[in-house]
Amino acid sequence: MHPRKDARASSHLWKSIAASVLLAGTMMGCQQTSPAVRNAVVYYYSGDYLAAENSMRPEIQKKSEDFVLNNCRFGSCAIAAGDLPAAENAFMAAYEVINGVKTNDGGRTLGATLVFEGVKVWKGEPFERAMAHYYLGLTNLMKTPPDYDNARAAFKNSLFKLREYADASKKGSESDQYQALESNFALGYFGVGYCYLRSGQPDQAEVNFNQALKLQPGLRPMIDAVKNPQTNGLLFVDAGQGPQRAAKGWYNEESAFGPTPIEAGAIPQLQVYVDSKVASAPVQYYLVDTLAMAQDQRWQDIDTIRKTKAVIGTGAMAAGTGLLAYGAEERNTGLALAGLGVALAGAAIAASSQADVRYWEMLPRTVYVVPVALPPGPHSFLVNVNGTITQPFTLTLKAPGQGDAIQYVRLGLTGPAPLQYYQQR
Repeated sequence: MHPRKDARASSHLWKSIAASVLLAGTMMGCQQTSPAVRNAVVYYYSGDYLAAENSMRPEIQKKSEDFVLNNCRFGSCAIAAGDLPAAENAFMAAYEVINGVKTNDGGRTLGATLVFEGVKVWKGEPFERAMAHYYLGLTNLMKTPPDYDNARAAFKNSLFKLREYADASKKGSESDQYQALESNFALGYFGVGYCYLRSGQPDQAEVNFNQALKLQPGLRPMIDAVKNPQTNGLLFVDAGQGPQRAAKGWYNEESAFGPTPIEAGAIPQLQVYVDSKVASAPVQYYLVDTLAMAQDQRWQDIDTIRKTKAVIGTGAMAAGTGLLAYGAEERNTGLALAGLGVALAGAAIAASSQADVRYWEMLPRTVYVVPVALPPGPHSFLVNVNGTITQPFTLTLKAPGQGDAIQYVRLGLTGPAPLQYYQQR
């Protein structure tokens, strides 16, 4: 072969390698859920809660980074299917790991920083952890007799303090300063207040009810009804679809929740029918909007580390490919190989910056609480939210003062499961 042709061929080869490195740096691996989890999500959104529970059951036995998430998923399916003991056990298992202070210490956190955040044990974002604590409290309320002490403890743990940057405009080390804020989780305050009320501590109940009212003044009629001595039942109604999480950025180095409350529209009113008759005017007794909470970025996560890695990786790829190309032009194999090494290292760093997009798919958008004051005995109920109506269910009420009947209701979902779960089946 002619020397010039040989040099051109060599140069083209090195340039092809450089292009391949750049392409490799932009191609991200996707996080996969198991077929059992995917099936469970589809069953859940189809209203077949028992099938969803059975599909998730093997997953909660696995000691993996998804242990907490899978127990939360299973708990959602079990409580909707009416399997209260299984739901309580699942949320308790999640609770114990969420509150373990060293779960992600050492090798796991180091791996998340240097390799991929998915090696961390999933504990969820603050709003997901708050909801896990809420469900544990609810399962304790639904026992016979109710376990008010453990329910109150779970609700209190849903009110952990959140982190907020003291001044987001500050740079450098000062940007790491944050202040601790009281939780804005009205559902948790209500739960604590209710447990105190039914435990014979009305003063403590009032303190917590007032905290809930500061956050949502429109709850006043509902809380007044709960304090009414004639009240002998309480409905907790999950409705709508919670936030979904997806990656964003050049290298999927960040994640975002959606839709926003504006995109999803206002939370509709709820109406209750008892014994085939309208029992209430449409009311707005909801205590949480998970879509709004997901947009409230008051927690400190690993996004900053990922962004830094993405920037460093991109710079290294650019520098390495430039050096590789220069070495190829100069027919300097050593220089080209050095450039290739730098580019490959940069591609690895950039690729490792991808965000963790795991999330709790079964969360509702909102939770309604409806007090009931009816004569003792069995009653047939229907709940209607914006034209979506539950199947009839029977609630047997006692005489006032002899214990409230607590009923959990998962309102039928109006939308399909997240599209990726249908695509991956």
